[in-house]
Order: sequence, then structure tokens, then C-alpha cells
Amino acid sequence: MKMAVAVGKTPVSVLQELLSRRGTTPKYELVQIEGAIHEPTFRYRVTVADVVAMGTGRSKKEAKHAAAKAVLDKLIGSSQEDGSVGTNSTVPEVKAEIISPYDDKIPGNPIGTLQEMCMSRRWPPPGYEMVNEEGLPHERLFTIACVVFKHRETGTGKSKKLAKRQAAHKMWEKLQDSPVMASSVTPGLDEDDEIAHSVANVAARYADLKDSKISTLTTPHSHKVSQFHKNLKLSSGIKLNELQSTSLNNSSFNFVQFLQEIASEQQFEVTYVDIEEKSITGKWQCLVQLSTLPVAVCYGSGNSSKEAQASAAQNALEYLKIMTKK
Repeated sequence: MKMAVAVGKTPVSVLQELLSRRGTTPKYELVQIEGAIHEPTFRYRVTVADVVAMGTGRSKKEAKHAAAKAVLDKLIGSSQEDGSVGTNSTVPEVKAEIISPYDDKIPGNPIGTLQEMCMSRRWPPPGYEMVNEEGLPHERLFTIACVVFKHRETGTGKSKKLAKRQAAHKMWEKLQDSPVMASSVTPGLDEDDEIAHSVANVAARYADLKDSKISTLTTPHSHKVSQFHKNLKLSSGIKLNELQSTSLNNSSFNFVQFLQEIASEQQFEVTYVDIEEKSITGKWQCLVQLSTLPVAVCYGSGNSSKEAQASAAQNALEYLKIMTKK
């Protein structure tokens, strides 16, 4: 019996599916790590019955995929030689290319490398978004965008993994030319280790805070703030009272106008500040400031400047609703 393998599956997943039909599983062994600490090479051995193959890579995952592809080549070659007789009768007829997440010839783990760069520069982590997916089911083409601050790069590939790796690699190359000092990259960083690595970086990033001198609220100012909150709670007005019975979950509601009406009634000013930089997901950002005591600043984001202002106004109304609840 011959079976066709769906296009786009990785060597590891193809091998796993093949052997599960035969009631067995492949055995992977990490046999060697060589090279410098910052640039290691991993070597994996995979065993399937009496068939053994090796694979190397700049990360554990890359080496496992290489080993799985090597053993599949052996199984398929053996199947073709003996006419798919006996134990090899369930070996699939691979008519399409098996896609490895590392077939893009990009060295190492560009996703982990880019994250390392952002951490070392004390930036937020990169954001990824699906931009496009097209083609027939057996010929899919994915496009994924990588966003770091206002920088945006896209990658395209036959799998989401390939597209994401390409986008991350292009972003890393672009940021290398930025004036900020380049980070110490770790090309061999395995994606399985990224979370632990990130935690360590975050801890180091905020270690200096314990020695920082942060201004504290003085007693007289604290009394003023407390009095403001009491006055706000006791305030009344048609619009302010209306706020308590208004649902702020309706996206078609005019939050900006309603906030202005309350501000006019309660005699405080509303100021919107558009942020020039887009968010890491590519959205417009805005701050709204209420000239109350203490000054309240609320954040909003959206697909346009207008939507960002509406979002900020909505959050400001939520704040006032909480503060004036009787």
C-alpha cells in the first residue's frame, strides 16, 4: 500500500506519522555537541528498526530535522529498490518536497537571535502577525510580518515556520545597521531555551531598579489627592450620572464626545497626544490626559489615529466610572 505525504510537513512529523502506522516510533539521541559555546553544532542520531541515520545543525531542532530527513531518504530509497515489499510496504511515496523549517538556508535560529538582540537593547520583544495565506491546499504560501517598534519586515515561505524565520532574519539584518550598539547574538540558541533565556534577561534588565531613587508621595500631596477622590465621588451632574448607567463595551459609541461632555460639566480639560511611533503590532497609539488632581493619563490604540483616540477616551471613561461609583 502506497500513501502520498501532504505537502509542507516537516521531516520529523512525516517520520512520526509513517512509523505510527507501523506501530513504532523513531528513537532520537543527541550524540555530540561541538564548536564554540556561542556557536555550537549539534549532532543527532535517529534509529528506525535496523536503519540508522545522522543529522547535524546549529540548534537541536535543526539537527533532529536533518536526521529525520536522512532516515526518510534511506527508507524511501530502500523501498524503491525492493519494490515496496515486506516491512517497507508502508513507506509513503513522497511525490512532493518534504519541507524542513530550516530549508531556507538561514543559519541557526533567527527568531531566538532577534529576540536576544531586542533584550540586549532593552526593547520589547518582536511581534509577529500573519499577513497573507494563499495558494491551493497542497501549495500554500504564507507571509508573516515581524514588527519591532516602527520597523516592519515580512517573510514568505511554504510553511508558517519558514515565513517567520525569514521575517526574523530580515529584521535582524536591518537592525544591525541601526546606530544602537549591536547585541551579542547566540546563533545556536535552541528555541526550547528561549523562555528561560528571556527570564534571565528580564531579571538583569530590571536589576538596577533596587538602587534607584524614586520620588514618593508627600503627606500634604497625598491629602490633596485623597480629597480630590472624595470630591469626585460626591460629584453629581447629568452626564456624570449618565456614565454609571452607560455600557462602555459598545464599539459604535462616541467615547470622545461623551468624555468631552463630562469634562465640560465637571470643569476639567481633556488633551489628546498622538504617539508618532506605531505599536509593535503596527497600530496607532494615543494618550489622553485629564487635567484632574492627580492628572490622569490613559492609553489607547487602534487601526487609525481616530480609533486610537476613541480607545483612549473609552479607557478614560472607565477610569471616571470607577472613581465616581456611589
